[in-house]
Amino acid sequence: MSTNAFIHELIVTAVFRQTLELPLYERPMNQSFNLVNCGCGHSFGSTNSKVNFCTKCGSSTNFKSIESFDSAEELSLAVSLENIPNEIRDELISKIKQKEHRLKIKSTKTIDVLDLMKLATDKNGNLSKVVLDKKISDEGLTEMTSEYLLGQAEMQGLLVRVDQNTWNWLS
Repeated sequence: MSTNAFIHELIVTAVFRQTLELPLYERPMNQSFNLVNCGCGHSFGSTNSKVNFCTKCGSSTNFKSIESFDSAEELSLAVSLENIPNEIRDELISKIKQKEHRLKIKSTKTIDVLDLMKLATDKNGNLSKVVLDKKISDEGLTEMTSEYLLGQAEMQGLLVRVDQNTWNWLS
């Protein structure tokens, strides 16, 4: 692991994680994160340094270790997936993967807001709020609204309002 990657991991550990996981440099070398199944059917996570108690029924016996993971994040995901009822597991996993895929695409896709607004402009130079709303929706942008974009462009002197839902470009 490079120094930059190690520093990044330390920052992520310190700032973003809300778990009780120790940072990499404080973690015992042989610590693993285990997915454990109780006799009651509930799955939970454990480290190899703890006495296990089922988080659902409280039992300390009749456990079956299913799998080991290198990080608490991987274990957390495995516990969540293991405790999903069988009837909805496939559908839920499919939806999670679709959402992750969309988020991955969004994070790699940069959109120039002015270009988006220009695309929403008709051949006469009119920018309609309805058309801009559709363009924003088509791009999957949920963090901005047409009202915000139009207001900012109006304040910066790029647009002038023609009527309640129409603007013209000044430049």
